[in-house]
Amino acid sequence: MEKTKEDYEVGRQIVVPFLKGKGITKIDTLVLTHADADHMEGAEEVLQEVRVDEIHITPGSTNKNGMRDLMEEVREQHIPMIEKGAGEKIDSSYFQFQYIYPTDATYEGNNDSLVLSMQNRYFHGLFMGDIEKEGELELVKKYPEALKDITLLKIGHHGSKTSSEQSFLELTNPAISIISAGFGNRFGHPHQEVVERLDALQIPFLQTGREGTIEVEITKSGELLVTTF
Repeated sequence: MEKTKEDYEVGRQIVVPFLKGKGITKIDTLVLTHADADHMEGAEEVLQEVRVDEIHITPGSTNKNGMRDLMEEVREQHIPMIEKGAGEKIDSSYFQFQYIYPTDATYEGNNDSLVLSMQNRYFHGLFMGDIEKEGELELVKKYPEALKDITLLKIGHHGSKTSSEQSFLELTNPAISIISAGFGNRFGHPHQEVVERLDALQIPFLQTGREGTIEVEITKSGELLVTTF
């Protein structure tokens, strides 16, 4: 009998099993940083398997071609999809979640990624999407005190040489940083210049393509636990 080859679906085959393995059957807020496929592809499969209360997107990104399947699923399930930008917050009893970027409503790609600050008395994490040098410099100028010496930095744009600008890394000076980049990826991420910058500033980093899945836990006492598997 001839075997049929099923299409690979990252949402259904990777993300959903991981979530369910963690006992997660409901998502309060799904954040899609921007409309690039590697940041939102498979989201519609997640919606089909896991209840999602609302979705946050960067302004002007819904009309991009890669969003078509997702938009159909959103309309079918009547899930609120809300454009967010700098200054907007996510309600939480445990952390202060605030978007600090973008600052305009015109979508032009990577530099309009949603950037999320996650903070409590023990922890401050920044999740950068695919923001590049220009966006980082804007954040340095706008938040010269608030972004000092953070706990965790999710490196922008997979460690591309167009991101992780020197003054931004010096300001944030994270205790640990994480790069999402597959092993031997065709883009060569993380770029050697970025790795050298991190090393020179003595900023430790983990890379998904090297360490695998990276899980970060903040205990009630403020201890940062990082597990790779």
